[in-house]
Formats: sequence, C-alpha cells, structure tokens
Amino acid sequence: MTIPRSARINAWLFPPNSPAPTTFEHLDTGAITLRYPKSDHHLAHFLTSSLRTARTALSTLATTDLITLLGSVGERFTRSLDDDAIAEIAANSGLSPGMTRETLAGMAASWTTGALDRLVRAEFPDPRVLDGFVAEGDRAIRATAPGITLHFGAGSVPGVTVTSMLRALLVKSPVLVKPGAGDVALTTRFARELHRADPRLAAAVAVHYWPGGAPAWQAWERELLTRADQVVTYGSNDTIESIRARAPASTRLIEHPHRIGVAIVEPRGAPDAPAEAARAVSLFDQKGCVSTHLFLVIGDLAAARGWCERLAAQLAKAGTTLPAGPLSPGELSALHQLRGRLAMHGAASAGVEIWSPENTNWTVVLAAAERFEPAGGRTAWVVPVSDTSNCLEILAPLSPVLQSVGLAGVRTDRKLLAEALVTLGATRIVPLNEIPFPQSEWLHDGNRPLGELVRWSEHRSPGGRNVN
Repeated sequence: MTIPRSARINAWLFPPNSPAPTTFEHLDTGAITLRYPKSDHHLAHFLTSSLRTARTALSTLATTDLITLLGSVGERFTRSLDDDAIAEIAANSGLSPGMTRETLAGMAASWTTGALDRLVRAEFPDPRVLDGFVAEGDRAIRATAPGITLHFGAGSVPGVTVTSMLRALLVKSPVLVKPGAGDVALTTRFARELHRADPRLAAAVAVHYWPGGAPAWQAWERELLTRADQVVTYGSNDTIESIRARAPASTRLIEHPHRIGVAIVEPRGAPDAPAEAARAVSLFDQKGCVSTHLFLVIGDLAAARGWCERLAAQLAKAGTTLPAGPLSPGELSALHQLRGRLAMHGAASAGVEIWSPENTNWTVVLAAAERFEPAGGRTAWVVPVSDTSNCLEILAPLSPVLQSVGLAGVRTDRKLLAEALVTLGATRIVPLNEIPFPQSEWLHDGNRPLGELVRWSEHRSPGGRNVN
C-alpha cells in the first residue's frame, strides 16, 4: 500500500550516529499513519549503550544551565507551533484542532524556564545537589538519576510524554521514549527541537514508537526493560501490570495508572462553577488523569437539578469553543449503550435524569451515587449530597483511583475537608477552575515528580568532620 507522505509520521528519532533503520512497520490510526523501525535486537543494544554513554556529557551541564537550556527549548517549540503543526498533532491525537491548541497552551506552561526552575527548586532548594555533593551538617549529600529512563507514554493526551521526558532530563537521565500511538507527532517534534538545541541533548534523547505488548515486540520490550535503569509508565492498569510482571527486580518502576477526578460544589457560593465544570469535563475530551467525571453538589434534589441545567448549557457552549474530536467506533458504541441504559433507568424510575440533546457530544446525568460509572465522552455525573460528610461516604469506594478533587463554593473548613480527602487517597485538592492544568511542581499521584526519579547518596568523613 502506498502511504501518502502528507499523512505519514516517522515515529522515531535516534541520537546522531545511530544506524539508519532499513525495515519498517506501519500503523494506520485513521488520519495519520505511523512509520517505525521493526524490532531489532542490535538496535536495542545500540540505543541503550549509546544513551548510557551520553550520560557522561549530560552530567557536565550545571543544573541551572540545564534549566535554561530545556526551558528555552520549550518556549521556542511553543512559539513554533503553526496551524500545520497543530493540525498534524490533532490528527494524530484524535482531538480537534481547537482542543489541541488549548491543550498545548496549558501543557506548555510547565515547559518554560520559569516553570522548570520552580519545579527544581521546590524539590531541591539547593539545585547543586544534582551536580555534586553538597554539605549538610556533618555529611555531604547529592541526588543522582539512574543511567537510562525508559518512558512508556499513554497517548491519550498530547504533551504528557513531553513533560515526562523533560523531568528525566532535568535530573540528567538520558531518555528512551515510547510515546502512545496518539502522542507520536508532538513527542517527535519536541525531541527534534531538543536535538537541535545542544549535542549533549541530542545524544541523550531517543524516541521510538512500537505497538506495546504486541507478540512480535515481546523480546524487544524484555530487552529494554532489562537494560533500562528505571521505567516510567503512563497507562491502563493492564499495561502497568504487564510491565511490572516483566521488569527485573533491580529496575525501578514509576507508575501512573488510571485515575478519576471529582469535584465538590456548593452552588450558592460558586456562580461560575457550571462554566468551570464544563471546561474540566471538556478539556482532553475527558481522557486525562485529571479529567473530572463526578460532581457532588451540596443541596437538595431541586438545587442539583438546577445546577445540571446550567452545566448542560455550558457544555453546549464548550462544544463550540472546545470542539470534541471524533469518537472511535468502540467509544461511540459504549456511549450509545450508556445513554440507552440511563434512558431505561429514567423511564423506569424517578431516580435518573439525563441532559443529552440529539446529536450532541456531551451528557449530563443526575443520579444516585451507586449508578456512577466513568464513561468518558464528556459525560458529567451529578449526585446531590447533604453535606461534605456525605461526600466522603460516596468517595470512599473510589479511593484506589482517586487523584484530583476540585472544590467550588464549599463553605466547610477546607483544611479539615482536605485532611479527610487525603485519607481517601486524594493527592491534589484545588479550586475547580485549576483542575485541568496542574502547576509544574504538582505532587503527581502523591509523589514529587523529580524526587521519584533520583536516588540520594551521602558521604561522611572520618570523625564526623565536614566533608566539604
């Protein structure tokens, strides 16, 4: 089959002097076809050896200089995103061009020099600990990243893989990145900008898409999992469990599995909450780990119904300002089935109400908490609750997947509420309007995003003398 060049992406970028691939596979994702080298034992060996060697040169960069270098790449890359680039990234991700532009604007805010500097200093008040030993009382300490970080990207939201790659480079760990099929265009474009910026970065950055978990790639993945020092994985629980089962015990695993975002709203104190909620539901087409699926509205049924009507109006507006991308046949079928089930429940009892006009790409569901099922496709579930204690009871079963909680208009002592939410597993409790785009230094899934990439070492001199 002849693949139109305009619709094809080369889904790899290797360090300079890497052997040129000669045989390829292709993956048709709809509007875009991905072209990538076939599985090759010799290539896996070369890439990992080359990246490990690149660590020496990368480590010569002072952290303050590295922040400036990476931040300038992020800023320059963002400025370079013209309509053609946005169209390609949108076609690859399945998001609309308007949604893609909005998503990248929010993501890129954490790729600037200032944002990267805040991230580093939030975790390392003295960034020199990433360059060498620094005195701390009667010892000296330093933070060091392992030699190679292997990244498995999910591909559901463009930009997540770039952020993960930047974090590893900030702590001077060369990266081998496998983007998800929906995040290849952005990741390879950004990697090319890194290659152009500095030869030390070019030698330390490799991107290679392959169909994760495919039988023909099992040996390739096993070899990389063995050769990498640490593995960062974004993806479904099945993906993470598969990697966990195959990685050696000596390989550090950093996992970011499926998560659910929720919100607690007290309408009387939050007139802007419907618009903020619509944005939280619409951004990323509800595919992000921070995406909000469930809204607990404090008040009686009538108050919750009125809030649903206002939310529905805002979701209708968002359909114009943040157009949804096309749903896959599977996603479309699941959404139709959900709407059908809900319509049946609504007809059979007064316990379910639905706002989903014909030919719309959003749904608002007012129902009891036990009916909640995260569905995606811009589906907002609204549950009326009596108070924040009732909220905690409802959220308890979601504890294993709870991450971000947005608050709007809540008059209860927020500190006490936050303490209670933490016991349920929430790791990010913020105003509802801040839900979609965390700050660069956010505690990702309850961990410090740079801290989880490094190991600490100490050096003590005989007799407890200051080693510096």
